[in-house]
Amino acid sequence: MAMVKILLQYLSTSFLLSLAGGLVVLMYFLTRSKKSICSLPPGPPPLPLIGNLNVVDLKKPFQSLTELSEKYGSIFTVYFGPRKAVVLAGYETVKDALLNHAEEFGERAEIPIFRKIIHGNGKQAFVLFFGLF
Repeated sequence: MAMVKILLQYLSTSFLLSLAGGLVVLMYFLTRSKKSICSLPPGPPPLPLIGNLNVVDLKKPFQSLTELSEKYGSIFTVYFGPRKAVVLAGYETVKDALLNHAEEFGERAEIPIFRKIIHGNGKQAFVLFFGLF
C-alpha cells in the first residue's frame, strides 16, 4: 500500500513537471511564430515570458541597449517581458524616423488607466509629474 502511494506521488510530480515543461516549450514556439509573422527589425532572440530581460541590465539600460545597437544595428527589436519595443539608436536614425516616417513613429503608447478614467464620463484627465528632472 505504501508503495502505491509513493508511485502515485511520483507520477503526479513527474506529470506536473512534464506539463510545465510542455507549456514552456509551447510558449516558446508561440512567441517564435508571432515573430515570423511580423516584419520586425533584427534583435536578440527572446525567451518565453521574460523576453530579453536577461540581456538588458535594468540598472543601466542605456548601456545595454548601446551594446545591442553595436551588434544589431541602429534599429533593433527587444522584448521587455511579453511587450516588444523597437529601439532607435543614434541621432541620425531618430531624426530620419521622425522626419521621413512620422506616420509610423508619431503615435504615443496608450496608457490603460487613462483610458479607463476618461472612458466613463468623457472628461479630460490631467497628470502632474512630481520630482526632480
